Amino acid sequence: MSSLLRAFRDAASSTVASMAERDCEGGPLGQVLASLYARGRVANARIVVSEQAFARYLARCANERKDASLVKIAVEDVYLACACVERVRGAAAVFEQRFGRVIRRAVSRVLATADERQEAEQRAWQHLLVDHTDGPPRLAQYLGHGPLEKWVSVAAMRIAISFGRTESAERRLREKTIAEASGVNPEQLFAKGELRTAFEDAVAAALSRLSARERLVLKLYLVSGMTLDAIGKSLGVTRQAVAKTLARARETVVGEVEAAVQHSLHISKEELASILRFVASQLDVSISRVLSKS
Repeated sequence: MSSLLRAFRDAASSTVASMAERDCEGGPLGQVLASLYARGRVANARIVVSEQAFARYLARCANERKDASLVKIAVEDVYLACACVERVRGAAAVFEQRFGRVIRRAVSRVLATADERQEAEQRAWQHLLVDHTDGPPRLAQYLGHGPLEKWVSVAAMRIAISFGRTESAERRLREKTIAEASGVNPEQLFAKGELRTAFEDAVAAALSRLSARERLVLKLYLVSGMTLDAIGKSLGVTRQAVAKTLARARETVVGEVEAAVQHSLHISKEELASILRFVASQLDVSISRVLSKS
């Protein structure tokens, strides 16, 4: 018995397994699974998913679809989704290449401002590709009913809608809390547009002085929403090495931004400390916004 067939039978319910055996028009179930796996490999040539992982994902699709007709599954897209969920090296990069524009377009249909779109895009990447405390990434919910592009677009729009409903209230509460804690007065809050410009200019300048590897790690982590483990696999280094690179790059950016903002706005160190507390929550957003344009 092939590893594909064994893994599928182990993961599929007894009813689904029996239905799949009966409904296979292309021959015995093992041959059909091998054909589906080959199609997935050909469509995603740079990504290698194990036969066992692919078969288990197919079985889950069949279980949850309550439809054991494997030939109806969008198998090429299921293969990529499986690779991303399994954190296969290079899968997240391929996913971003194929669907980055889809996510941006979907988010832009829901949110009006550039800042909201940027934050919603980042949240969409995190929801789709990063494990959550209560379960796997949302991409694991894709069951191959139709094209993955359409599914991603709908998922991104739903995330953007949810973001839009809560962002205004969350931002007001966050700004009020930070303002009260840091002593920022209403006039300073009113002037935050000027501060944001100086802040992001400083971030862009600081990022340009990082090494190519440091910028890449920051981009994969903040823009693509990849985990440290996934970044390590894609770069061929350990999780600890990625964490050190990320911490070193962020520390460098923070130090340069502090000096640049102080010089740009002509403020004292005491005022700088108060303002930086106010904008600290925006640092990662600002970094990701600059990196997404590069």
